[in-house]
Amino acid sequence: MPKAWLHTFLKSGRRCSSRAACLLAFALAAVDARASEPPDVMTAHLAALAATLPEQARDALDRIASTDRKLLAARSYVKSGDRLVDRWSWTACRISEAEQSHEYRRMLTSIRSVTKQFEAQNPGFSLYANTQVRTLELQLERWNANPRVGSVALELQNALARELRTRSYPPRPSEESIGRFKAFLVQWYPSTPAPLAAPGLSAHGQLRAVGFQITRGDRVIAGTSVASVVQAWERPGWHEKLRRAVEAAGGEFVGPLRAPNEPWHYTYVWSSQVASASAAP
Repeated sequence: MPKAWLHTFLKSGRRCSSRAACLLAFALAAVDARASEPPDVMTAHLAALAATLPEQARDALDRIASTDRKLLAARSYVKSGDRLVDRWSWTACRISEAEQSHEYRRMLTSIRSVTKQFEAQNPGFSLYANTQVRTLELQLERWNANPRVGSVALELQNALARELRTRSYPPRPSEESIGRFKAFLVQWYPSTPAPLAAPGLSAHGQLRAVGFQITRGDRVIAGTSVASVVQAWERPGWHEKLRRAVEAAGGEFVGPLRAPNEPWHYTYVWSSQVASASAAP
């Protein structure tokens, strides 16, 4: 019996008036001890795992408010593997340079081509393309505040707590236990995908993500709200109509994003990068 349990039990036992009351006090002390152990082991292993990540990811984790959201971000960083640094959000200086580049002008030309195809295929309707950069600071702010990110993060933390209780992780991380911790994060999948990419991994941070909106005159018919996907995009068929226009324009975009389901979200393939169909939002 750990000393903390024993101390609580003996202290409670001196006040017990019956054997049943003493057993209840012991059970409560044991529950309290079990509840406090996993977070300690959890944070120790999270810190050990973070130490193996590139500096950018370590700094981002330090700026995430809660352990559960840190865990969810760390999962994305680990899953990115050797691609993490290449995918990392650009600095303001690099973004400014990119906006002056020939490659960026090519992207704008490609967007105009998609719009032209869409208008030809859907008379009376047009597209608005949002190419706004999402800085690392903004990504962190949204990650720390988004309720749906919080729900997914809590789901991960609860699953990890069960893993720690059932598979005997040491209080002091070892190479073997860190490997198991990492493997659990990589293999775990949420019941519902997080609505945001982990801070630093948004395609919006590299001028690659484009959010297309369907317009008619000055009115937005299908916007970029996840809650409106079925009603505004899938039932009217705009997701397929946009996809056909993107394909007809020449295939310089990858998408749409599947997890979470964002039919408006496409990623431009810069000549210096290899884009993925599962690129983060």
